Amino acid sequence: MSAGVGAEGPIVVDWGSSNFRAYRFDAGGALTETHQAAAGILSVKDGAFEAALYREIGNWISAGRQLYLSGMITSRNGWVETPYAEAPARLADLAAQAVRRGGSRGEKLYFLPGVCARAPLPDVMRGEEIQVFGTVGPQQSATVVLPGTHSKWVQVEKGAITGFRTFLTGEVYALLKAHSIVGRLIPEGAAPFDEAAFLAGVAQAQDSRSAGLLNDAFTTRSGALLGNFPPAEIADRLSGMLIGHEIREGLTLGPISGALYLVGEESLCGKYRLALEASGQEAVLGSGHAAVEGFRRLSALPETAA
Repeated sequence: MSAGVGAEGPIVVDWGSSNFRAYRFDAGGALTETHQAAAGILSVKDGAFEAALYREIGNWISAGRQLYLSGMITSRNGWVETPYAEAPARLADLAAQAVRRGGSRGEKLYFLPGVCARAPLPDVMRGEEIQVFGTVGPQQSATVVLPGTHSKWVQVEKGAITGFRTFLTGEVYALLKAHSIVGRLIPEGAAPFDEAAFLAGVAQAQDSRSAGLLNDAFTTRSGALLGNFPPAEIADRLSGMLIGHEIREGLTLGPISGALYLVGEESLCGKYRLALEASGQEAVLGSGHAAVEGFRRLSALPETAA
């Protein structure tokens, strides 16, 4: 990868299921412009991805311009399915294994791979790896936790992703709230965060007497029915319980190498930090611009020959 053509640097597009985010760099690697829209791949009809790309950032694109695309746009549901780079994987491996295509306007399209792990159990990521590489230096070792719908615990050794695990924490929380008997007792409407209820859920997950997540989740209903706590606490107790179980299991995956970084949406990372500290584990809040930094580092890599 090179800095681009003339004074123009590359364009990097993080194109997920729900959102489209684009970053424009100059030849020196400085970010000059960004664009974001609710134009994820699920909103694109009949595979018209090129038209969608031009609609969002067509005024940026010219002949010879390099565009690097990452996220779900490179999945089998996206524009060009790109095979995963296998762990251990470095940022340079993503560049080297990109699938190259030519655009209708003469631009050069590089579809970046996600990262997969085959052992001890199969796991995959698409998009989060850019945030990891934007957080951890080229020779640094660390553990990076990316909270979200599908939370990732990523181990990095000397700048390489060596292993990771995915937890369905956010998705299970949403399902239990909306589609289970537990959620029927939760009062309607938004409520302020109840830290005490959240930490009570974390503590229950960490308790040696816990019979496991499935039983713990049910007690958020039975406890309210029996008057142990009011129904208004159920949502935050359940959240703390699910995150507490994730942390309990995440910390058993292997030793924490270097710092443990939390990268993602600020308020959710704050909850994870509370839960980690309650579990005796220090955590560092990563930059809110980890993806941008990852893309900047990607754009600065030397040209990879086709």
